[in-house]
Amino acid sequence: MKYIYLGGAGEVGASCLLIQVAGRNILIDCGIRVNQRGHTAYPDLQRLKWHAHDLDAVFISHAHADHIGGLLTLQRSYPKTPIFMTGPTADLATVMLLSAHQLTNIHREVRHTIKEIPNDRYSAEDLSLRRDYLTAKFKSVLEELKKYTIIDTDAWIDLEWGDTWAFRFIPSGHILGAVSIELRTPEGNFLYTGDVSAFRQRIVDGIGDNLSGINPDFMWCESTYGNGDHPARKTEERRLVEAVTTIIQAGGKVLIPSFALGRAQEIIMILLSYMQSGIIPDFPILTDGLVNKICDVYEENICFTSQRFQHWAERSPNLFYTPPIRRVRERAREHFLRMDTPYCVIASSGMLVGGASVDYARALAGHPKNAIFLSGYQDAESPGAELQAMQQGDYLTLSNGDALQVNCNVEKFHLSAHSDQGQLIKMIKAANPKQIALAHGNARATQALHGKLFKDFPVTVAINCQLYDTTPKGVREATHRYIETGPPYSVS
Repeated sequence: MKYIYLGGAGEVGASCLLIQVAGRNILIDCGIRVNQRGHTAYPDLQRLKWHAHDLDAVFISHAHADHIGGLLTLQRSYPKTPIFMTGPTADLATVMLLSAHQLTNIHREVRHTIKEIPNDRYSAEDLSLRRDYLTAKFKSVLEELKKYTIIDTDAWIDLEWGDTWAFRFIPSGHILGAVSIELRTPEGNFLYTGDVSAFRQRIVDGIGDNLSGINPDFMWCESTYGNGDHPARKTEERRLVEAVTTIIQAGGKVLIPSFALGRAQEIIMILLSYMQSGIIPDFPILTDGLVNKICDVYEENICFTSQRFQHWAERSPNLFYTPPIRRVRERAREHFLRMDTPYCVIASSGMLVGGASVDYARALAGHPKNAIFLSGYQDAESPGAELQAMQQGDYLTLSNGDALQVNCNVEKFHLSAHSDQGQLIKMIKAANPKQIALAHGNARATQALHGKLFKDFPVTVAINCQLYDTTPKGVREATHRYIETGPPYSVS
């Protein structure tokens, strides 16, 4: 078996793993680097084409952008390749990909053209042709998103390549629909963890002992927080709600920039549960940006959430939008940005790279009575990472180059949906792989986890674009020749 990370090794972003085994080419995930633009945001799809003229299958672990953001570009290069994912992941991926920058622009242009916004450059006939073209383009994207093959969890699925080929999806916690992937092949059994959460969250259960006893011949494991342990979850939740309440009661506003998928829904439920328990008073909670659409998908897939959450949902017909929580429509955002009364807003994106959270940051950051509370992983090059390292009065550089003076309170809360070092080690030992490769983490995190594992397992710290050849004795770098010619695809 050979494998190569085309992205996602030594970094958190652009996850994309090519496995070559028993004459088959299998790809797992195809994400983007969310804080970059253009072809550098994508995995090395040129190198993928060089190594694999054809792909036999694509498996998707979950719907975060760093795992699915490059999927449409991949489909254009491999239009006949089957793509396997869970039902919730398919629904979430559709929303996430349609909300990506270039597709959002298409949709907006369709809407604006249909409204026939006055434009001296176009005649009525030109506008009609433009509308038809853009509508067809948008519909073609929707058609591409309908080509996924939906797979249930926990059941073995035979692949049509012979009796020894099969796979199964194993619930991994993390977010709705997320799975680890076990693959049976003529050359052995393999396990890809995807992103994993060892602990039970408000909406989804953790991975628990789902990987125990698999004993794969090779395992690819995430290492996002491989360099330390999380604070107690309940402690961090309580710290967050108390901090938000303090700002609100003092007359300020709170922005919680949040990953639209998973983190935002958890934070909504944390605040709502504390209110319903009478621990904190009711106050206005707003949701804005992609958060709103993702909440709708969660509601449509309620049967895939934890039993505890389903029981709660039976008593709450409005689910995420139980008063005092309300969603903000884009056209009404300006009204809330100008409001004088206190509120807490949960808005995408979580790293302040773009989206609604940037608009609220501009409005709230300059006043010392307000707060911006960060709740999760911040890429080293993101505005969110810069924000959490600065002093009051410093200037924050936004993704578009604007400088924003920060006089508000800034605090970080650890509400990650990833397992920490101790939890990863426990999970790996339970799975008991013969060999393991670490990826999906920065160098510090991955090396720290390596240092805890190497005495018990043959372990490799994977490097992007390095082809590895596994043998029963370990992993070696495969020699190969590769000529760099630049990206053969368009990402505009």
